Amino acid sequence: MPENESVLVVPLRSNASTLLTGAPIAALRRRLKFASLFYDRLLLETGIFRAYAGLTGVSSFIVPPTEQDPPRWQTPAERHAGTGATFAVALGRDGSHDARPQTVISSEASISWTATLHPFADELPPGTDWVDFVKSLNPEGAVKQLAQQWTEADEHNRSLERAIPVRFVRESVIQSANRDLVLAVASGSAVTVDPLHLQVVAQRFKDDDGWRLRGYAVPILLPEVGNLPWEAIADLRRDRHIARFRAVLQEVEEEATAEAAGGDIEAAANHVFARHLAAATGRLEGIGAVAHRTLRGFVIGGITGFACSGIVGPLGTVAGAAAGAAPTTIVDVRNMIRQSRSRGWVTVYQRITE
Repeated sequence: MPENESVLVVPLRSNASTLLTGAPIAALRRRLKFASLFYDRLLLETGIFRAYAGLTGVSSFIVPPTEQDPPRWQTPAERHAGTGATFAVALGRDGSHDARPQTVISSEASISWTATLHPFADELPPGTDWVDFVKSLNPEGAVKQLAQQWTEADEHNRSLERAIPVRFVRESVIQSANRDLVLAVASGSAVTVDPLHLQVVAQRFKDDDGWRLRGYAVPILLPEVGNLPWEAIADLRRDRHIARFRAVLQEVEEEATAEAAGGDIEAAANHVFARHLAAATGRLEGIGAVAHRTLRGFVIGGITGFACSGIVGPLGTVAGAAAGAAPTTIVDVRNMIRQSRSRGWVTVYQRITE
């Protein structure tokens, strides 16, 4: 892929708690639509993730969809029925195929998740070229070591212990979040995770400088995008000014993050975007209508973090790990904006809001 493409990864494991019919899927759908306007490409992890964890053990794995096991979203009733039921893991002695399996884990399930992203494929309009389903590789080498380092620290974190009191559930959430985060960091991609796993990811913002949120401007400035049909999203992406519109949004986020400095990021984003609109149109009237204060999040390192935001790690976090990986770099948006006097990006904004 081109070096300057922005990519958002949507992993299965660290979005599993919200892959549930009803309001959770509706919220994730909105996340994907926001991201479709901000990023060049979305990579959704393929397969069906099954996770069980309880007081005495955990079992989780990803299987490919089959005709006998087609992908579908779990219902709240199904998840509730699985919670409290007993799950077991059995292994053959010495790994022999003909040996009688012996139960090595048996526990009442505190969580019982069956999660998949595949049904979204049926919603997308013909010709969709920005969403791909990909298989996730396991971390290796320096990437694996970094994930283990983060996990060891998180397993001794008292705040996570209080938030997720069942040990094996907590360990599963910690391992999944750090695995998905480190793989995204290694490839230079942004990653989105659900609120449960975001509690783990939030610890990274406390550890190091250089962690950034990407894509949060869209739900703040343009919340109506989440309600547009997929066909309208595809049409906006075909607009000849969309690349410059994204560049402006990236510039807005950079400036708003600096301006907020741990304060009200929503107010800062609205203020900065209004300034860009005024500079592009030469007028200030009506700019106040930009403000859409409809979202609330929680604080990550002094920055309001929304579940729909992408998270980007600091450069050099995994030395040499990105070699051979698909890179995602944030373009030099200031230079891109200055290269042309075109203000056509405003028409994209007008198409969404008028």
